[in-house]
Amino acid sequence: MKPINTRGVMVVLVVMVVLAAFACSALPTEEPPGVGEKAERGYAACSLIIHALEQYHSEKGEYPESLAELTPDYLAAIPTEVNDEPISYTKTEESFSLSFYYIGPGMNVCTFTPEEQWQCSGAY
Repeated sequence: MKPINTRGVMVVLVVMVVLAAFACSALPTEEPPGVGEKAERGYAACSLIIHALEQYHSEKGEYPESLAELTPDYLAAIPTEVNDEPISYTKTEESFSLSFYYIGPGMNVCTFTPEEQWQCSGAY
């Protein structure tokens, strides 16, 4: 019986590991939070609300306590969800935040404030 060439086996293993690493790096990566079709649907739905909030603020000097105050003068109806997830509004002392959520990949949230515009994050 011939002895196993351990050096040859090691070379083959190293080549396989390098090829596997290269193949994995060439795979497409998932879209980051705030990018993609679901995020774009959220931005579109929220842009109507943001515009109405800015009009309300311009006329009244403050933001409403709830989105319901935007109807019927600023919006005919308030979108309450996008991507089958709720839209969330919070009035702060001087401003507001408006968020939408979506799943895939991971659980993502995008939040708009007038000060920072859109900020998105996700958990995988």
